[in-house]
Parts: sequence; structure tokens; C-alpha cells
Amino acid sequence: MAAAGAAAGVPWNVALMTQPPEVLARGALVPLFVARGEVWRLLTSMFLHAGFIHLALNMLSLYFLGSFAETAFGRLRFFALYMLSGLSSGIAYLYFGGFAQPAVGASGAIFGLLGGVLGYALRRGTFSWQNPLIRQLLILLALNLWLGFSVPGVSNTAHLGGLAGGLAFGWLMAPVGWGRPKTSSVLGPVALTLGAEVILLGLWFALLG
Repeated sequence: MAAAGAAAGVPWNVALMTQPPEVLARGALVPLFVARGEVWRLLTSMFLHAGFIHLALNMLSLYFLGSFAETAFGRLRFFALYMLSGLSSGIAYLYFGGFAQPAVGASGAIFGLLGGVLGYALRRGTFSWQNPLIRQLLILLALNLWLGFSVPGVSNTAHLGGLAGGLAFGWLMAPVGWGRPKTSSVLGPVALTLGAEVILLGLWFALLG
């Protein structure tokens, strides 16, 4: 992104810290452009960031929360949780975000990782304030939502959308009995969650008329 900005005439030191808007616009989530058929922006926007600090903060969160989630769920389920949460974050932004306002960042998917752990715990019956892990995650969730409401330019709409998607997928992939779910058991939760997201995306297009 910085290289693309430099090629457009933005100095490297500026491009590294703050991505040029015209460069971000090529892959950012802009509902107006999605309405014109650029649905791929739901994916590309998950991997773009507005600048170095934005990227660093999200990667720090992903390192700590993602390391735990990947160890707990396994790589395949972790990957599915991340991608599905990112998609649900983008779909929520289509419904409730600014129609012409761009959105970028991995934070919606990262909120989904948190939601996945909470959803899993809910179905397993381990969701309790007395559970130190759940208590820490709930405090972390409250702090991040507060920051989202306090800091200009942060979309809590996307955050809550990612959280909801992760919560649903985490609940679906939790085994009813004891033991860790098998790898093959991820297919059903993926199909159900992705199917719901496709339906919501289709309804959004239908509402546009």
C-alpha cells in the first residue's frame, strides 16, 4: 500500500504512516461501489488498513486473541471463524454504515474471534462471570466498544457485525457432547453461517431496489 502510494506521488514516510485515500479506495468497503457489483470489496477491505498505527494495533490484537483462538479451535476452524466474521462485519456495514463512506481494517474479524469464544462457551455451558477467561474477554469487549464509540472514524457497526457472526459460528461449532469437535464438523457450521450471510447480502441488494 505504501509502495502504491509512493508510485502515486506520496512520499514514503507519509505513505507508510497514513495510506493515501485514493489508494485505499481501490479495495475499501464502500456500500455504493458494492451496490454497483463490486462485492469483492467485502474481502479486500478486511486486509487493508488506514495506516501503520491502525495495522499495528490490529495485528497486536490478532496476535494475542488469535493465538488463543487458533490453539483452542485448531487452524481450520480458526480460519473459518476469522473469514466468516470478517464477512459478517462487512455486511453489517452495508446495512448500517455510511453509504458512500469507505471502511477498512481487520477489527471486525478480530471482534469475531472474541465472539467465537463467547459463542462456544455459551453452548458448552461455561459462560460465566466466574470464569476468569470469560470475564477478561467481556471486559476487553466493553473497553473496545467504548473506544469505538469514543474515537472518530471507528465503525462499531462493523465491530458488532463481526462479533455477531463470530458468536453464531462459535455457538454452531461447539460440540453438544464432551470433547473437541472433529475437523469434519466444521463444514456444517460454515455452511449455515455462510448461507445466512449470503441471504443477508441478497436482501440488502433487494432493498436497494
